[in-house]
Amino acid sequence: MKKHKNVIIIALLILLFVFMVFYIIKNYRDKNEDIVKVTVKNGLSINYLDGDLIEADTKEKKYIFSVTNDGSFERYYKIDINDLSAVKNIKYSLKSEESKINIEEEKLENENILEYAVINPGDTHTYILTISPSIQKTKLGTLSIDEYVFEQEYFAQTIIANSNVSQTPKTSVGIDLSQTDEGLIQDIDDDGVTYYFRGNVKNNYVKFADLTWRIVRINGNNTIKLILDGTTNELKEYYTNTNNNYFAYINTNVRDSLNEWYNNNLASYDKYIASSKVCDNTAYTGSDQYIFSASQRLTINHNPTFNCLGTTINSKVMLLTADEIEYAGGLIGASNMDYYLSNNQIFNSSWTLTPAKGNSYEFYPYTLSMNGALEDSNVGSSQKAIRPVINIVKNISVTGKGTIDEPYELLF
Repeated sequence: MKKHKNVIIIALLILLFVFMVFYIIKNYRDKNEDIVKVTVKNGLSINYLDGDLIEADTKEKKYIFSVTNDGSFERYYKIDINDLSAVKNIKYSLKSEESKINIEEEKLENENILEYAVINPGDTHTYILTISPSIQKTKLGTLSIDEYVFEQEYFAQTIIANSNVSQTPKTSVGIDLSQTDEGLIQDIDDDGVTYYFRGNVKNNYVKFADLTWRIVRINGNNTIKLILDGTTNELKEYYTNTNNNYFAYINTNVRDSLNEWYNNNLASYDKYIASSKVCDNTAYTGSDQYIFSASQRLTINHNPTFNCLGTTINSKVMLLTADEIEYAGGLIGASNMDYYLSNNQIFNSSWTLTPAKGNSYEFYPYTLSMNGALEDSNVGSSQKAIRPVINIVKNISVTGKGTIDEPYELLF
C-alpha cells in the first residue's frame, strides 16, 4: 500500500514538473510574441528578433535581426532607424558576418545606419546592432529594413550593374595569386561596404583627364578609387633625408612629387576628385631595426585589410597600399603578369604607400615590380616610378562599359 502511494506521489510530482515547464515555455513565447516581429517587403523577409523598437539604456543594448532574400535575383536593401530622437553622445555598432558589415563606434546622428547592401537569392544576413549606454532609458526610434532603390545611377551603381558581384573571392587574398577574372567582390573598409576588382578583369577601364585609369574599388563611401594605367614618366626617390620621422608619408618626397603632378595634370578636374583619407601606417616594432606593422600583417599573417591601422591625412592624390595590391591579385615575391595592375609598358618598379622595414638611416617601402610582384627590397632613397591614385566623387554619372574599347567616361 505504501509503495502504491509513493508511485502516485512520484507521478504527481512528474505531472507538476511537466506543467511548470509547459507554463514557463508558454509564458516565454507569449512574452516574446509581443517583441518578435516578422515582415515581408518586396521579396525580403525581415525578422526583428528583439523587436523593432530601438532604445538606449544605462547599459549597452543589443538587437539581433535578419534579412532573407526569398526572390530569384539579387536585391539591395538599406537599414534605418526611423523617427530618430535627438540624443547626444549615443553611438552604435553594426555587424554581420554574412554581409561583411563591421561598423564600429559611429555616432547615431542620421536615420540611415547602412546606406545599402546586396543580398543574393536564398541568402540570409544576420545583424547585431549595439547601442552604447546612455544616462537614462530613452526611445531612439524604429528599426526599418527596406529595399534600396537607386534614384539615379551614379558611377558606383553603374560599376555594380556591369560586373559579376560576389561576397567571396575564388582565390584566397594574401595567400594565392589571382590570374583569372574574379569580378567585383564585396568586403568592408573604414567607411562601410567596399567592392574591389580582383584578377585579370577587363571591365575596369576609365578614361579621365585624357588619361587611362583602372578601377581598384568602390570605397565604403561610394567614391571610386582609380590607379593610373601607367606612370608619371619620372623616376623619384621616396625620401631624400632621414630627419623628423622621415618614413611618414606626410614627410616624404614622393608626396611632393604626387602633388606637383596633380597640379600639372588634374587641377582643372579638381571638383570631380574627392579629398580622401590616406593611411600613414608607420607603427613599427624593434629599436635598431624597424619592422613595420604591414610586414607582420602581410608577410607573416597573410592578412591584408582595407581598414586603416595607422593615422590618416586627407589628400586628392596618393599611392596604392600594399594591401590593396594583394586584394587585386598580387603577392609578395611572386610574379604575376595576369592581373589588371600588371602593365608590360611599365619598365620600372613603382612605389606603394606602405612601409615594410628599415632603421634610423633608411627604410624600404613596398614596391610593385615590373613583373607584378610585391617587393620589400628597394630602399626608399632609390629612384622608382610613381603610379598616382585618385578617388572620383560619388555623385557623378558615366557612359561606357568599362572595357578597353568602351571605357567609362564621366558625364561632366
